[in-house]
This record gives sequence, structure tokens and C-alpha cells, in this order.
Amino acid sequence: MSDKKTNRFSLSAEERRLHSRLHQLLSEAGGLLHGSLIEMARRCGNPRCRCASNDAHKHRSLYLGQTRGGKTTMEYVPKDQEQTVRRWAADFQRARDLLEAISRQGWRRLGESKAKAKAAGKAAKKKTAAKSAAVGKAAGKSAAKKAPAPKRPRKKTTRKPTTRSS
Repeated sequence: MSDKKTNRFSLSAEERRLHSRLHQLLSEAGGLLHGSLIEMARRCGNPRCRCASNDAHKHRSLYLGQTRGGKTTMEYVPKDQEQTVRRWAADFQRARDLLEAISRQGWRRLGESKAKAKAAGKAAKKKTAAKSAAVGKAAGKSAAKKAPAPKRPRKKTTRKPTTRSS
């Protein structure tokens, strides 16, 4: 892979489709919210309220929860803003999914690029080896490989036995 900026024509059809969908989502989204929507059901504390005697009639409220730096925060979402917050959170999730798909395509391209480079390196190495073998034979020398350096012996260590006192 090169350091040059990738133009859209060098991308696969799938990558172009993903980039286009992400661009469209970001241009149409009124906002993005990272977090999880949590619906809470509570009793109000009034003994005469229907929530006091029946779990099905608890008061429901929506919160947006998020964990940052190991600390979870929850923000109350007013009733009149619930639809907007739901849409923004859903748009954020769609954008995140598209970014993940684009990233997978990038990993795939990186792997392909590395495989091509490795194959080209092996081909160049064979070509160089064949060339040096031909030069070595012409000069009457053998094209034997250089022997590896001998390994140094490991330093022996002794452990002292441990004694347990009861």
C-alpha cells in the first residue's frame, strides 16, 4: 500500500457503496448520539397512584446512558425529545456499523497488499539467487550459502531450595 490518498476509483465496488452510504447518512442526520437508550419504570411514591399497587402501571421514562473512562452517566430524555434522541442514537449506530464495514475492507486490502509484496519479494530473491549462482559458476566458485554463526551456550542458573516454616 502506498501513502498516497486513495481515490474512489481505486476502491472496490463494495467499498465505494459503503463510503457513499456513510456520506449520505452523515449529510442527512440531524445529529448523532453515542449511548444506549434505557427505559426505566418507577413508582412515584404517591400511595393513591395506580403505580403503587400494580407493576404494569409504573411510570416510564427514557434515559441515555454512556460509559466514558469507566464511569457510567445517564441523562434523562424529556418526552418531547424522545423521538429525536432515538433517531440520533440509531443514526450513530448505523454510522458505527458502516465504519466497521469500511474498516474490514481496509484490513482485507492491507492483507492483499502484503501478500502481493511478499510474493514480489520472493520472486526478486529467486531472481537474485539465480543470478548470483550463474555468476558464481562462471567464476568457478560454489553458490553455497554462508553457514550461520554458532549459537552461544546458555548461562546455567541454579535455584536455591526454599524451606517452609510451620
